[in-house]
Amino acid sequence: METITTEIAAIQVKSLYLHFKTVKINESILNTNKLKFANPASPEALAKKGELLFDVIDAITLFENYHSLCDDVLNSRLIGPKLTEKVSAYLKNLRKIMAQWKHVRNKLGGHLNIENITSICDKHNFKGVFISNFIEADFKAILLNMLVEESVNSSLNKSQLFEGEITLTNPSDLGRFVTKFMENWNVALNLNSILLEFLYDIGKSEKLKVTNEIGIIKF
Repeated sequence: METITTEIAAIQVKSLYLHFKTVKINESILNTNKLKFANPASPEALAKKGELLFDVIDAITLFENYHSLCDDVLNSRLIGPKLTEKVSAYLKNLRKIMAQWKHVRNKLGGHLNIENITSICDKHNFKGVFISNFIEADFKAILLNMLVEESVNSSLNKSQLFEGEITLTNPSDLGRFVTKFMENWNVALNLNSILLEFLYDIGKSEKLKVTNEIGIIKF
């Protein structure tokens, strides 16, 4: 039989999984940003700095899981009715934000849409095999950038993330993208502390009645 203590534990596990994965991605982004190179335009520097986009793609993919976590809590038969106005508003706002990125995720991190990639190749006249002495730098610094850009632009009618198409090689557009992404990323990053504080408040009295808990660690 499902009880509120079991449901709280399940929500905590999902929240902790997402939180620690988010922290791991965040640390990777920070570490990449700290990298310094004698020649920032060298193939090695471009490839290393370009890897930051793998973290951005992982984060966008993770947004789908945050969206489902919000639904899990908001629709919970036992926890939902106990939500405070503050926590409920935070969850609904985060859910709305994550829903916007879902359309980008579907093209990029979810299905890796081949039509999207074909569009890039056609637009930039990429024909046949790539001939390059620096294929890693070309891919990580340029092609990954194009994949993110195309995924955002081709889903704008559904996501409404930006008012118009963006070009990530344009400093102004890149700034807009980074600002939007980081603002939304931080909303997701802060959910765990808000949610766990709420769950503790509603679950501590019931938890004290549990006498037969088993496991390696006594929570």
